[in-house]
Amino acid sequence: MYLFFFIIAWAISYVSFPVIINISKVKGLTAIPSDRSSHTVQTPNLGGVGIFIGFILAFTCFGSIFDIGSNYNLIGSLVVLFFLGLKDDILVLSAKTKFIVQFGIGLLITLNSSISINSLFGLFGIYKIGIIPAIALTTFVYVLIINSYNLIDGIDGLAGTIAICFLSVSSILFYNSHSITLLIISITLMGSILAFLQYNFSRRKKIFMGDTGSMIVGFLISFLVINILNLKEINFGLFSYTTSPTLLIALLFYPLVDTARIFFVRLVILKKSPFNADKNHIHHRLLALGFNHCQISIFVGLFTFVLAFISLLMINETIYFQLFSIILIGMLLFSLPLILEKMRSMTFNFLGDAILPFVIVLSIGLMQSCATKKDILYLNDNNSNAISDIKLNNQKIESNDILSIKIYSLDPESSKIYNIDLLESSTSANSIEIIKLKSYLVSDQGDITMPVLGTLMVNNKSTLELEAYLKNKLIGEGHLKEPIVKVRILNSKITILGEVRSPGMYTFYEKNLTIFQALGLAGDLTINGKRKDVLLIRNENDTKTIYHIDLTSKNWMDTQLYYIKKNDVIIVNPNESKIKSSGIIGNTGTFVSVISFLLTALLLIKK
Repeated sequence: MYLFFFIIAWAISYVSFPVIINISKVKGLTAIPSDRSSHTVQTPNLGGVGIFIGFILAFTCFGSIFDIGSNYNLIGSLVVLFFLGLKDDILVLSAKTKFIVQFGIGLLITLNSSISINSLFGLFGIYKIGIIPAIALTTFVYVLIINSYNLIDGIDGLAGTIAICFLSVSSILFYNSHSITLLIISITLMGSILAFLQYNFSRRKKIFMGDTGSMIVGFLISFLVINILNLKEINFGLFSYTTSPTLLIALLFYPLVDTARIFFVRLVILKKSPFNADKNHIHHRLLALGFNHCQISIFVGLFTFVLAFISLLMINETIYFQLFSIILIGMLLFSLPLILEKMRSMTFNFLGDAILPFVIVLSIGLMQSCATKKDILYLNDNNSNAISDIKLNNQKIESNDILSIKIYSLDPESSKIYNIDLLESSTSANSIEIIKLKSYLVSDQGDITMPVLGTLMVNNKSTLELEAYLKNKLIGEGHLKEPIVKVRILNSKITILGEVRSPGMYTFYEKNLTIFQALGLAGDLTINGKRKDVLLIRNENDTKTIYHIDLTSKNWMDTQLYYIKKNDVIIVNPNESKIKSSGIIGNTGTFVSVISFLLTALLLIKK
């Protein structure tokens, strides 16, 4: 059903472009070639009009099917940017005017909606930020993405390809998070842009996106970016995606790095305004190497997907590691043609003279941050001997324990008066909190008070011992014949900390919970967990003892460490590679990455 929006948007845009092209040629609304242009003939530049018509008609006219017609802030902002871009394409506006309008649009839609960037995701140790910083950051992101996207619209297909890459991923994220409105925005915009690309690559009926299109598409992308940053963890079945800005940086890496490069070159090297157009964009450098428009667009689109995939592989790393790695790999990927061309012009044989030391240094860096399979796999000591199952001695009852005590007999009515839950209410609700309220809290003196039986001392008894004690008491005092007694502790807790997916305190009700089941409650160890030395802190006879467990071996499984006791604390420390990568310059691999990053940046600037 969602593809309906894609088809409608594509169809509307596709039939509107020939009309727009004819009107543009008749009225002279075309881009005239100049010394910095990548085209040689006058070409209509109102492609954004067709994108706007296809998107807005499909979204508003058919949006009532999914109750998405209340996005007045979004639609109003699009209309303003549409006329701003249209005026710029026809009459040319100053950069200052466009910036003021873009800033105002970003600020207004942030203030009028509940969606903003309210977290730095651990950058500089900061997570949640205040309202005012969130509004300022969100507005800045709107302006940054709109202008970055506008700046890369210099050759056929490039801006449209980057938008398709982003919208493909955003559609998957919104579909799996059940964000219907955002999914429809992504799919609808994708349909309009695909229709545009068919004409943008055409030779006979070519049309450019223009500022109208780049502003609209850039604004919608920034709107979706901010919404993605507000998504919770998304489960894809094989893996889960935890919200991180690195995926979005990867998807928009080319326009962001090209914008940063242009500002640096124009301000620092050329000493001129960053808004004065020139031919210093990355795509201009690629054109100079002999690549055509289609090849550059495919190259950028392919590497964008590669970079996005790499960012997903690093989702469990620190925010510093993710950001630095994405920036490094992105610089290398997108400047690869420039680097290869630079190598050819060197006086020495780079591939012959320098490849061996480079590979050696790189291998050392990679080995510093890699772990062997023996460090990661559980129980891999190849010991196939049978392991005896030693159950825990039944755990002792202590003060403040909450006990569930059920007494049954052949005559249910006779045993009913001994069960507090049956006496107080006949409700069928069975939530654990309600069950706890209808259970027995062991007092500081170690006793409980039961119906009929009165006050009973239970402290330091195991649940099995208390069951036997109650059974003997019921029979000995003539209360019941052949009673069945079941006792369970309802507030047994364990604490799991460190390199696990969900650290915290967990409640368990099993009499014999294994350490693997306990780690399963916390979502298992992350890839960075130190499996050879997991700490178990246990309180025994008022003495805290720390045990060291090697999860890669089976030698400890026939001891009582295999089973969890209440109030145990499990600590999973990070492995060596995690510790080394926690700093900005932490290991040999990172050092090699820094050097590669600086060399790549130098080549990009000097080229």
